[in-house]
Amino acid sequence: MLGIPSHFIRRLPALAAGIFPLLIAGLGLAVFTWNSDAVFFGGATYFTDGDCYARMTRVRILEANPFAPVRHHDFENFPVGTEPHTTAPMDGLIAGLAAGMRAFSSDPLSMAGAWISPLLGLATLGALALWGWRIPYRNAMLFLVAVSPIASHGFLLGRPDHQSLLMLLIASALAAEVAIWRESRWGMASAAAWALALWVSLFEPGILLAAVLAARLFAGRLRPAKKPLALFFGILFLAFLWDGFRVAGFDGRFSSWALNIGELRHGSLPVIFSWAGWLIAPAPAILGWRFFRTRDPVCLLFAWMLALLIGLTFWHVRWGYFLVLVFAMGLPWILLAFRWRLAGWGIFALSLWPVAAAWEQTLYPDEGAFLARAEAVADAAALRDAAIRLRGLPQRGVIAPWWFSPAIVWWSGQPCVGGTSHQSLPGIADSAEFYLSGGDGREILERRKAGYIFAYEPARVISNSEQILDRKAPADPLGRRLYDRPHSAGFPLVHANRFFKVFRVPAAPASDQ
Repeated sequence: MLGIPSHFIRRLPALAAGIFPLLIAGLGLAVFTWNSDAVFFGGATYFTDGDCYARMTRVRILEANPFAPVRHHDFENFPVGTEPHTTAPMDGLIAGLAAGMRAFSSDPLSMAGAWISPLLGLATLGALALWGWRIPYRNAMLFLVAVSPIASHGFLLGRPDHQSLLMLLIASALAAEVAIWRESRWGMASAAAWALALWVSLFEPGILLAAVLAARLFAGRLRPAKKPLALFFGILFLAFLWDGFRVAGFDGRFSSWALNIGELRHGSLPVIFSWAGWLIAPAPAILGWRFFRTRDPVCLLFAWMLALLIGLTFWHVRWGYFLVLVFAMGLPWILLAFRWRLAGWGIFALSLWPVAAAWEQTLYPDEGAFLARAEAVADAAALRDAAIRLRGLPQRGVIAPWWFSPAIVWWSGQPCVGGTSHQSLPGIADSAEFYLSGGDGREILERRKAGYIFAYEPARVISNSEQILDRKAPADPLGRRLYDRPHSAGFPLVHANRFFKVFRVPAAPASDQ
């Protein structure tokens, strides 16, 4: 056969089995870094949202005090601060990666923050490839995780948020769970993965673990073993010693503010299809049918988890990360329902049409989306230009639009009255009050110990402040006066560029004793 040795031909299937995951990993890396032009430009590294800048500020604090837990944020909701839900595992990974990058990067911390999530995405693909080595349709599972828009958002370049670590841990936990349901000894791996996921965040992993335990109970497989339990609670005890578990009440303005948070919006079938394809709709029914036909308990587990996660994603789209992950891991059992392998691959490929359409809109946006993306990049550069003017100045609070506050902290080193966490809502509300003020806002400035003010395009600032406070602005609010007539606002102008104006608040004279 064209002179090809027979022993080489016999090894072709094994070679293909090893090469395809590598090709998918390369595809995943390209997908996870599609936004590189918005992360690396102008000689600086920019992160994708405010929460990411807050995370990186935590890592900067950790680098300065490596053996001290970061349980309080004094850089948001200044001067009161917050008691955040954020925990140490992701901070430690970024700090460790930064330490490894010092030899070949002039800014290793920023580079580590930019690259941590794509690297965790590759680790997730690697873990799934090893777990699914002998499972049919393994490459379909890997392909979906690599190209799903919501999965790529979790693993996105410049997004050092905890979802990427959670996806790796949840994938590992579910892989161990499937092995346990197939009578394999993966109890220690399951215990470690679930406990570490709970250390990262109690919310999503807590609900998913409860769902898995409920499935185990229903299937009569709830057989706790001493060593896995000891490991599980040992890791949680370590988490408690280091981070503690903090529960904060919700501010009364949370529902108005949450309208601005994309991950707290409701999902819909078209959105879910754009993440996972059409096959996800009948997937729970297919798995249920296969369970009754084959009595394979893994089908029951994935059917239950998929049905639950579809419902949770309709509630909040933040569950989409885990919905796609569970759907991808269940794909081998779903596609085995089709009698012919070629039919299974064909149906899977056709079902991805909405995913392809979503990527077309992302990579080739219409004029409106393109201009909005370009404006966001210009905003980021202008914000950095304005914020670095405060470096080295006396440390005083900054009043700024809340969604810009973590980036201002990162670039300037100055604490902000606002923030992007719900624990910062008192400061967010005071900032909104300031911009809607009909006067000069001195009372808020003094109470918040604010020494600097950022003014931004007034239409957005004022409309957002109206939404949060549920009231209309006066005829000439301070937010508009600061931006449109900066020299008549009563505060010295420190810097102005295309999008931002920065003011200094003169220190109040010391009161006579």
